[in-house]
Amino acid sequence: MKKNIQYIVILLVSSFTLLGAPRRPAWVDTPPQEPQLYQGFGLAEKSGSAEEDRLKADQSARTEIIQEISSTISSQVSSYYQETGAANEENVDIFTSLSSTYAVATLEGIQIVDRYYDRRKKLYYSYATLSRAEFQAQMTRRAGEAQLYARERFLYSKQALKDGNISAALNHLSEALGHVLVAQSIVKKHLNGDLNNDGITEFLDIGLSHEIATLIHKTHFVKFSGDGQKGERDQALPLPLTGRVFFEHDGVEIPAANTPLAVTLDGATADFSSIVNTDSDGNYAVRINRLVSASSPTPQLKVHFYLPHLSLLSGANAKDLAILISGSANYNFSMDVAASIKIFVRVLEEINGERVSKSKSEALLIKALISQKYKVIDAMRIAQTVSIDDLDFSLYYEEYDTMVASLAPHASYAIVGLISSETSSTGTMNYAYASAKLNVVDLKTGRILSTGSQPDIKAAGNTEKKANTSALRKCSYAAITDIMRGLNTALK
Repeated sequence: MKKNIQYIVILLVSSFTLLGAPRRPAWVDTPPQEPQLYQGFGLAEKSGSAEEDRLKADQSARTEIIQEISSTISSQVSSYYQETGAANEENVDIFTSLSSTYAVATLEGIQIVDRYYDRRKKLYYSYATLSRAEFQAQMTRRAGEAQLYARERFLYSKQALKDGNISAALNHLSEALGHVLVAQSIVKKHLNGDLNNDGITEFLDIGLSHEIATLIHKTHFVKFSGDGQKGERDQALPLPLTGRVFFEHDGVEIPAANTPLAVTLDGATADFSSIVNTDSDGNYAVRINRLVSASSPTPQLKVHFYLPHLSLLSGANAKDLAILISGSANYNFSMDVAASIKIFVRVLEEINGERVSKSKSEALLIKALISQKYKVIDAMRIAQTVSIDDLDFSLYYEEYDTMVASLAPHASYAIVGLISSETSSTGTMNYAYASAKLNVVDLKTGRILSTGSQPDIKAAGNTEKKANTSALRKCSYAAITDIMRGLNTALK
């Protein structure tokens, strides 16, 4: 009887516990099928403060919606401008921050519709939603705000011009244009308005881009120094590229003070700052800290206004773009790529499995490199600091890790390999076959950039020695031609 009473008590307590525990909502495990809604699901672990944990879960749910909306806006921007022929990957990236700003602005419409606490797992869950219709309504309002913003920034730019501050004027106009471009891509139509208060309504993007083009057309770049220099790989350009920017306003030349300028380099890669600022007198200086590589013997560096919001104009208004980039300074310099590269050379030769003491193939390769003005380092020049026996072992078995570590202080690249010949037959006429495998190795990364491989090159001679020597020579020429072609391609 006593045991039965205990069972009844336990059953009653369990029943009351189950009745008191909240049911686990279906959305915790399976997102509802609600295509008319943006949905966010937040999660937070129990930390000791239920209120703070719920807030963390709420914020996580809201953030998920904001991220989805940001992605939606970016997609709409891309889709809209692809239809107008103005978008590419780089252009759309510039508008990502604006898309995020628009997405965050939807926060006011996001609602937390349910919460749940899992006592067993000690986790807080939050479920947030935003109506897609409400999102579209908000975006329509944002488009109206963009129109007002454009008008406001236009007036600010006029005041900045009166104050002689072209940098501020251009920034006001480019920021206005950026907002207009994003907003109209969302509502999928051109935004219009009266920018200069003359009673005439016009497309805002066209009006703003025309105003920017007009300002830049009145701006002039003057080069001071640094043009026509000679540079070398892995070295800084000897002199800075300097100049001055000023603009004409009401017949007066005014320095473009404290103005950000973009720096682009064509025909070469290098370490340099892509954004520089003019000083109070409109002067600027660009420094190339290290030339990395070149695809042209005469690379060109261009200094122009830094207006990131205008990138979409590159496809939409080619005429306006030509005016926009007309305000720039172009600097040319020469770069002797080959002469600045140090290349280590080591080529082993074998005849019938026996090492040849003096590699003629190595001498031929060195001669070919020098003829193209490469700086050549051979094993004898570094013998005091590098074990030649260890080097040859690594080379022979293509175990390049140790070799790369020992050679890196002495050269940038290594051309290493083995050319071997085997006697094929003897008699009245002797025959031999030679094979070669040369590798161009980047000593900074250990990566093989190019390979010159020649299998079974046949040669003949009236003696066995002459047959093998001839085979080695023919194979060397073929492999060296192959490796030089690959080297020149890899270093472009």
